[in-house]
This record gives sequence, C-alpha cells and structure tokens, in this order.
Amino acid sequence: MSPAKKQWPGLFLVAVAYGIGFTIVWGGAHWLTELNAERWPLYFHWETQIPFQGWALPLYFSMDILVAISPLLFRTWRQAAPLMATFLLQLCIAAPFFALIPIEPGFVNDMHSGVWGAYLFEPLGMHNMSQFNHTPSLHVTYALTLALALKQWRPAWTRWLWAIAVCITTVLVHEHHLVCIGGGLALYLATAWTVLPFLQRRFDVR
Repeated sequence: MSPAKKQWPGLFLVAVAYGIGFTIVWGGAHWLTELNAERWPLYFHWETQIPFQGWALPLYFSMDILVAISPLLFRTWRQAAPLMATFLLQLCIAAPFFALIPIEPGFVNDMHSGVWGAYLFEPLGMHNMSQFNHTPSLHVTYALTLALALKQWRPAWTRWLWAIAVCITTVLVHEHHLVCIGGGLALYLATAWTVLPFLQRRFDVR
C-alpha cells in the first residue's frame, strides 16, 4: 500500500464523521444514564478485591487511539467506512443498555470518576462523559472488532492477543466488571461477523 495512493481527504472525512457521531451518541447516553438515581451493583464481591494496575493503562488506552486512527490505516474511504459504520452501529445498540442498566461500579479506589475522569476530563476541566456508560463494554466490542477487521496486522495471532489483553485491562484499571465484558462480547458476536461483511460487500471492498 503506497502512502501516495491513499485517499487522504476521504479517510479524514470518515474519521471526522465517526468522531462526531460517537460524541453525540456516547454523550447523549451518558447524560441519560446520569439521570438515573438508582444504580445496580451487578458484580461479584471478589471483583472488588482486584487491585488497580496502573501498568495496564497504556494498553487500555491503546484501543481508543487505534479506533481514532483506524480509518487512516486503509487506502480508500470505501475500505474504511464499513469498519467505522460498524463501530457506530455497535454504539447505537449499546447506548440504550447504558441507560436501562445503570451499573454501580464496585471498585474501591481514589478515582471516583474512573480513569477517563482522572486522566482526561478532570485535567481539562471538563465533565466526565465516560463515568456511567458501563455495559456492554465497548472496549471489549471494539477491540475484538478491530482484531477481526485489521487483517493487515500479520500474523493474525498478534491481533487477537492484543484484543484479549485489552479486554482483560478493562477490569485491571477498574473500568468494567465481568457483566460488562460479557455484554461487550455478546455485542461483538451479534454484529461483527454479520454487519461488517455485509457493509464491506455494500461498499464493494476488495
């Protein structure tokens, strides 16, 4: 793949369109979830005893970085669009569950608003838009979808090893519980193997 032949304007447009859609849907879901006065402790007691693992933060955040730049890893916007559209569909499916299943995290630590609040929103003086969107875990769904879609990552085992490691970090950095991971896995299985190939055919991706 020659960088000179990349359709940079189209790829950037796909990335920006995804970013706008994600911000609207994710932010709206967080706002609705924040309105819930009652939250459900859907976790096992032993999960609350898992110590926070700071070393796992770079790996956890690597998924978000990769999603943001993933359109730029393709050559044409037609190749990038199916993956980003799949991400948006997965988010739209997850959003109602964020609001309908408001989970109360059971982890005990000094980061009351989670790693996103402590390492992004609060240093910028912003309201944390990631505090209440727990299950299904989009970190799990997106990481596995990336492992499936980014076939230019070779050998294949490196993609899946990275994705599984990201799934594990969601607990290690106190962002998700097992119920969130299970929900993220279910969402991946329900969409990635059906929606993504369908969209690739629709966009005539070769």
